[in-house]
Amino acid sequence: MTTQQHKIPITLGVTGHQDLREAEQDRLCQSVRQIFQFLKKHYPHTPLQLFSALAEGADRLVAKVALEQQIDVIVPLAIPLDLYLQDFQTPESKDEFMDLFNQAKENQQVFKLNLLEGITEESLETDVEARRQQAALAGAYIAHHSHILIALWDGKHLNESGETAQVLDFKLTGDMKMLPKRYKHQHGPLDVPDTGPVCHVMTSRKSSLHALACVGEMEVLLPNQTNKNKLNDLKPLLSNDLKALNCFNQDVGRYATRPKLQRRIQKGQKYLLSDTQLWADLLTLSPAFQTMLGVYSTANTLARHFQSRLRLFTGLVLGIAFGMVGCYGWYTSIATDLPALIGYFILFLGGWGIVWVNQWRAYHSKNLDYRALAEGLRVQIFWHLSGLTDSVADHYLRKQRGELTWIRQAIRAINIYDWVENQENIEVVYWHWIRNQSPWFSERALKNQQIAKKLSGWIKKLFTLGLILIIALLVGHVIAVISPTSLLHNLLILLIAFFPATGALLHHYVEKMAFEEQAKQYERMAALFAKADEEVKKLLNAPDQNDATQQKAEEVLFELGKEALEENGDWVLLHRKRQLELPKGG
Repeated sequence: MTTQQHKIPITLGVTGHQDLREAEQDRLCQSVRQIFQFLKKHYPHTPLQLFSALAEGADRLVAKVALEQQIDVIVPLAIPLDLYLQDFQTPESKDEFMDLFNQAKENQQVFKLNLLEGITEESLETDVEARRQQAALAGAYIAHHSHILIALWDGKHLNESGETAQVLDFKLTGDMKMLPKRYKHQHGPLDVPDTGPVCHVMTSRKSSLHALACVGEMEVLLPNQTNKNKLNDLKPLLSNDLKALNCFNQDVGRYATRPKLQRRIQKGQKYLLSDTQLWADLLTLSPAFQTMLGVYSTANTLARHFQSRLRLFTGLVLGIAFGMVGCYGWYTSIATDLPALIGYFILFLGGWGIVWVNQWRAYHSKNLDYRALAEGLRVQIFWHLSGLTDSVADHYLRKQRGELTWIRQAIRAINIYDWVENQENIEVVYWHWIRNQSPWFSERALKNQQIAKKLSGWIKKLFTLGLILIIALLVGHVIAVISPTSLLHNLLILLIAFFPATGALLHHYVEKMAFEEQAKQYERMAALFAKADEEVKKLLNAPDQNDATQQKAEEVLFELGKEALEENGDWVLLHRKRQLELPKGG
C-alpha cells in the first residue's frame, strides 16, 4: 500500500447543465482547470479526487479536465448501467460515457448507490419521476461527500427534482426537497448540518434563447453568506479545515515513509483485520476501503508518535521546573552566588524553548486530532463490516465543532460506502472490535487509577515532609540547636520550600494528564463493551441465524459505535485545553 493511499484527498463534486453550448466549452474547461490548479497550489501535499455521475454536459466536461490533471474520477451510479445508457440519445454520447466510465472502472472507482425506498429497476424503466428521484440521490450523494462542489450553472432555479440548483442548495443548506431524511446532513431538529462551499461557474444552456455574456466567470458561494464574493476570486475556497487536512497529509509524507513508522502502520492494519479473509484479500478490495484502512492505521501511528514526543517534552518541562525550584532555593537560601542565578536563567530559557517547539510543531493538537481521526475510522470500518450503512461523520464530534470539523469532513471524504450495500460479518466485528476493546479499556482504567494513586501518595508525602521540616526548624530554634546563620538552617529553609514546590509540580502534572478523569471514562467504556460482548455473543450463538438476528446485532453495534464516538469526543474535549506549559510559579 503506497503512501498516497494513506493520505486523505480533497473531494470535489460536480453538478451542472447537460446541454452545454459547444462554443463555450473551451472557456469552461479553462475555468475548471483554474480551480484544480488553485487547490493544488495552496494544498500541495493533498491529492484531489472528483465525484461525477458522468451525465452529459457538465459532469463529463469536469471529469475530462480532472483526468487531464491526473485527478481520480469516482463514479456513483444511481441508475443501473443499462438503463442509464438509455438516457444518451446518440452513439457518440454513449461512446463518450463508456470511455470515461471504463477509465474509472479500471481503477475500481465505480460503485452503485442503493435504490430509494419504493423504487425498483422495473419502475425505473417506465417511471420518469423515479428516474428523477434517483438522479437527485446521485446529486445529493456527490454534494454530501464533497469538500467543494463545482456547479456549471446559469443561475436560474427551475424547481425540478435533481435539478442543478437543488443540488447546489443542498450543499449550501443541507436540505433538498423529496430527499429522504436518511440522506440529509441533519439528523435531529437541533443538529446543525454540515455544509460547504460551491464554486459556481457561469454556464449557458443550449435550450436558452441567448448565451450569457459572462460564461466561465467564477463565484464562490458560501453557506449563510450575506455579501457576494468577488468574481473569479477563489480565495474563499481556502479554509482552516482544508489547511488541517493538508497538514495531516504533510505529516504522512514526512513520517509515514520512515521504516520504523512504516512497520507500525502495516502492523496496525494487520492487527485490525488479522486472521480474516479480508486481510488475505486486502489488495483485491476496493481502493476506497484500502485507503480507509491505510488512513486509519497511519493516523493511529502518527497519534502515538506525537504522543511520545509530547510525553518526552512534558517530562523535560517537569524536570526543568524541578531544577528551577532548586536553583531559586539555593540562591535565596544557601548562597547568593552567580552560578545558581545563571542556572535558573538557562533552565527557564530551556523550558520556554521546549514549550515553544511543542506549540510550533503542534504535537499536542496533532496527538488529539489524529487520535480522534483514527478512532472515528475504526468505528466506521467495523460498522461497514457489520452491514451498517451509517456514516460516522454524522454522529461524531458534534459538540466539538469549529477546529475539529475537518475530521468529520475527512472521514466523509474517504467513506464512499455509507449509502451502499455492505457485507454482513458480525463475527469478524465481534472478535476484532468488541472482544478486544473491553479488556483494553479495563486495563487502561486500572493503569490510570494506579498512576493517579501513586502520584497522589507522593504529593502527600512531599507536603508532609515540608510540614515535618517546618516543625523541626521551629523546635531547633526553640531549643537553640539550630542557629539562624548556620548552613543547616539555610538547608532546612531550602528543603521546606523545595518539597512542597515539588508536590505542587506533581499535582500540576497529574491535572495535565487527567489520570483520574480518564480512568472513569475507561471504566464506563469497559462496562459498555462488556455488555455489548454479552449481547452479541448471545446472537452469534443463537440456533436460528436470520434477518432478525442480523438486525438486532446491527442495532447493538450501532449504539456501541455511537457511545464509542461520544466517549472519544469527550476525551478530546478533556485534553484539548491542557496544553503543555511551564508550571505557574515554577
